[in-house]
Amino acid sequence: MRSVPGARLHFPACPHTCWFRCERVVQHGRYVSRSLAEYAAYLFDMDGTLTYHDQAIPGAARTLQILKEAGKHVLAVTNNSSLGQHALADRFRRFGLPLEDHEVFSALVATARLVAHESPGARVHVFGNPGLRSEIERRGLAVTDGTDADYLVVGNHRGITYDRLTTAMRALQHGARFVTVNMDRTYVGADGDLVPGCGVFAGALEYATGRAPDVVVGKPSITLLCEAASSVNTAAPDCLYVGDNPEADIGGAHAAGMSALLVLTGVASSADQSTEQPEYVLGSVADLAHVFSPT
Repeated sequence: MRSVPGARLHFPACPHTCWFRCERVVQHGRYVSRSLAEYAAYLFDMDGTLTYHDQAIPGAARTLQILKEAGKHVLAVTNNSSLGQHALADRFRRFGLPLEDHEVFSALVATARLVAHESPGARVHVFGNPGLRSEIERRGLAVTDGTDADYLVVGNHRGITYDRLTTAMRALQHGARFVTVNMDRTYVGADGDLVPGCGVFAGALEYATGRAPDVVVGKPSITLLCEAASSVNTAAPDCLYVGDNPEADIGGAHAAGMSALLVLTGVASSADQSTEQPEYVLGSVADLAHVFSPT
């Protein structure tokens, strides 16, 4: 087995342990090694992995650039339910991260892709911010402000009113498919304090109608990661997901059939904090650059 500079590798007690997919892969009845450099696509969580608050993690930009120069697909994957693809990418570029629009994949984008794939041209009632509406329209879907909808799509909604909540509720009562961008209870607002997340709005509609969402796109659902892999035409086993949260990121990657790299710049300070063990551990995403460029 090849060693990886800066990485701590985990070995299973039993050769049948399935979480050790990355370094030991069962192929035709035998184990084969796989190095960190051998994946076709590298998917990154944002907060705590590539960014911390409103700045890039030191060395993150260099890692992204080296991966791209090596011909790898690079995607920044986020649960964001408010901003469209261009607005998100532009925000990350202001942090100094070399990300093109198509290299940013949010739960909002995944939601629009999912609905367009399931039902091209469907009528969609958007219960969310303008960025969600724009992305839905960009996918050729018909936005309706009434209850005559094939889908109700819920995102974070700063412009919520009682009337808008009522219309969304009635769309569900009339049979619209219930899709929510994510079920986040809260997230950190611009003032650094917590604000209500998309899950608050989806939860209100669930309580009002007695209907749980038919689809939750964002993490910890596997839909977001599966859609992200599909967007770069790469099978899940050929994707490496990089994140800082052992439960949401590592668990989500494994559920989607991907290998996982845990970095210790966010939620986790040690891989031992979770029973969901990653295939690789690095101190920072900056260390991933050394795999491709040791100097």
